[in-house]
Amino acid sequence: YEIVDCDWSSDVCSSDLAPTTDDKRLPAVLKYSAGFVYFVSVLGITGTKSATEDAVRTHVSRIRRHTGLPIGVGFGIKTPEQAAAVARHADAAVVGTAIVDRVKMGLDSSGKAKPDLVPNLLAFVKSLADGVRGVTKP
Repeated sequence: YEIVDCDWSSDVCSSDLAPTTDDKRLPAVLKYSAGFVYFVSVLGITGTKSATEDAVRTHVSRIRRHTGLPIGVGFGIKTPEQAAAVARHADAAVVGTAIVDRVKMGLDSSGKAKPDLVPNLLAFVKSLADGVRGVTKP
């Protein structure tokens, strides 16, 4: 699948690309992109699977042959190590479900924030950022 999402007020159009987007289709999808490209690294439901570093490297390299835009990679990034593996090849590691899951863990049975929700969430995000910042690009 591919999606082009545009915010005309800021002239940003991001393309969401999947592993199934082939080299023949890439130029047509990227034609309308501005700002960045978002690569959905796995097929399926967000947060349920993770791509290998080899798969990320292969797909990001292929996308880079067709665009000079920054490439963010998401879906299945749950740990600082996974974020670092993505950051070695892409311009951004996009983490969503893992953060939402941490927020859920920080709520009590009535949906109210436990006292440690914010500190635990900030520590998790810091660990992801530290993983990315520690990367040396190949």
